[in-house]
Amino acid sequence: MSTEDIRLKELNFAKRGSISTMLFCGALEIIFLFGAIFKFLLLPVSIPILTAIVFIFGLIIYILSTKGISSPLIPYLITTFTTVILTICLSFINPVLRTPFFLIYFYIVLHPGYLLGLKNGLYAIFLVDLCYGVMTMVVKNTFPEANLGMEFVKLILLTIIAFFLILDFERDIIRLRNLRSLLKEVEKGDLTVRFEEKSSFDEISLLGRTLNKLLETEANIIRLIIETSRHLSEISAQIATTSNELSTAISEIVSTTQKMTEGVDHQFQELDKSISMGKSLSEISFSVVENIKKMEGYAESFSTSANNGLQMSDAVIKNIEVIDSRYDYLIGLMKKLYDVSNTITKIIETINKISEKINILSLNASIEAARAGEFGKGFAIVADEIKRLADNTQNSAMEIGQIVKEMIESIQTVAESSEEVKKAISDGNQIIKSTTESLKTISNAVIELNNAIKNIKNIIAREEEEITGMLRQIEDSFNISKDNATAAEEILASLEEQSAATQEFAATSQELLNITNQLSKVIQNFKV
Repeated sequence: MSTEDIRLKELNFAKRGSISTMLFCGALEIIFLFGAIFKFLLLPVSIPILTAIVFIFGLIIYILSTKGISSPLIPYLITTFTTVILTICLSFINPVLRTPFFLIYFYIVLHPGYLLGLKNGLYAIFLVDLCYGVMTMVVKNTFPEANLGMEFVKLILLTIIAFFLILDFERDIIRLRNLRSLLKEVEKGDLTVRFEEKSSFDEISLLGRTLNKLLETEANIIRLIIETSRHLSEISAQIATTSNELSTAISEIVSTTQKMTEGVDHQFQELDKSISMGKSLSEISFSVVENIKKMEGYAESFSTSANNGLQMSDAVIKNIEVIDSRYDYLIGLMKKLYDVSNTITKIIETINKISEKINILSLNASIEAARAGEFGKGFAIVADEIKRLADNTQNSAMEIGQIVKEMIESIQTVAESSEEVKKAISDGNQIIKSTTESLKTISNAVIELNNAIKNIKNIIAREEEEITGMLRQIEDSFNISKDNATAAEEILASLEEQSAATQEFAATSQELLNITNQLSKVIQNFKV
C-alpha cells in the first residue's frame, strides 16, 4: 500500500473516529447529568471536565481532518483517549452495572482494527486489557462485592473475540487490498488480471467473481472494439480513398455531362435547322411533283399527237405511193400519145379523171400536212404543187379539144414536168419517210420520257414518304433532344449536388478515420 493510501486511511479514521469520540463524550455527559439528577451515578467533578476536554479534542481532530490535516499518531491518540475516558468512567460504576458499558470496548477495539488494520487493532486490544485490568485492581477495594475472576473472564473473552474478529477483518482487508490492486491494474488498462479466490463464498469473493466476469466481458468488448476498430480503420481508409476517387469521378462526370449538355443543345439547334430544311425540302418535293404531273400530262398529249402524226404519215406515204404508180401510168400514156393520137379524147377524159383524183389527193395531202403542223410544211408545199399541177392538167385537158395541135408540145412539157414532179414526189416521199422515222423516234422518246416521268414520279413519291417519315423522326428526335437537354440539366444539377455530398462524405470518412485512429490509440492502453 502506498504512503498516500495510508494517509487517506488515517485521515478517514481520524474523521470518523473524531465523530465517534464526540458522540461518545456527549453520551457520557448526558449519562453523568442524569446520574447526578437521579443520584444513581455520583462522580467527581473532574470526570465530566475530563470528558469535555476529550470532546473538545475530538472536535479539533474533526476540524483538522476535514481540512486534510492528519498524522499517523492521531488514530492512536483517539483510541487512547477514548479507552482511558471510558475506563475512568467505568471505575465509578458498580461492577454489576458495568457490563452494558463494557461492550463499548468492542467498538473501541474493532473500529481501528476494521479501518486501519491488524496493528491498530492489536494496539487497541492491548490498551483496553491494560486499562481495564489496572482499573479493576485499583477499584477492587471500592467495590468489595466485585468478582475479580468474572471481570478478568470478561476481559479475556473480549480479547479473544476481538482478536479473531480483527484477524477476520485483516483477512478481508487483505482481500480488499488485493481487489483494489487488481482494480488499479485494470485502471491502467490491464484486463488480464483476475481475482484468484475460489474457496470462499462471502460478499468479497462473490464481488471478485463478478469482477472477473466483468473483466472477461470488458476484455471481450475491448477485443471486439480492437477488431472492429481495425476493420473500421481499414473501411474508413477505403471509404476515404473511394470517396476521393468517387469525388474525382463525379467531377469528371460533371465535366462530361456539361459537355454532353452543350452537345445536346447543339444537336437540339441542328435538329431544329434540319426540321426547317426538311419542311422546305418537303415543299420543294411537292412543287416538283406538281411540275412532273404537268410534264406527264404534256408528255401524254405529245405522245398522242406523235402517234396521230405517225398514222397520218403512213397514210400520206401510201397516197404518195399510189400517186407515184399512177403518175408512172400517166407517163406511159403520154408516151403512147406519140403513137396514138386518135385516143386523145379518151386520154383527155382519163387526164380529167386523174386530175380530179389528184385534186382529191392534194386536198387530202394538204389536210394531212396541216394536221402534221411543222412536220407537214414540206409536204404541204408538195401537195400544193400537186394540186396546182392537177389544175393545170385539168385545164390542159379542157384546152386539148381546142388546141390539139399543141398537144404534142404540151405532152412534151408534161413529160418534162412529170420528171420533175416524179423527182419531187420521190423527194417528198423520202422526206415524209424521214419525218415518219423522226416521229417514231420522237414517239419512242416520248414514251420513254413518259415512263421516266412515271418512274421519277414514283421515286419522288417514295422520297416524299421517306422525307415525311424522316421529318417525323427528326421531330421525334427534336422532342427527345429537348427532353434530353432538360434531363441533362437536371442530371448535371443532381451530379453537382452529389459531388458536394461526396466531398462532405469524404470529409466525414476522414473524420471517422481520425476518430478510429484515436480509438486505436486509446485501446492500445488495454491489455487483453
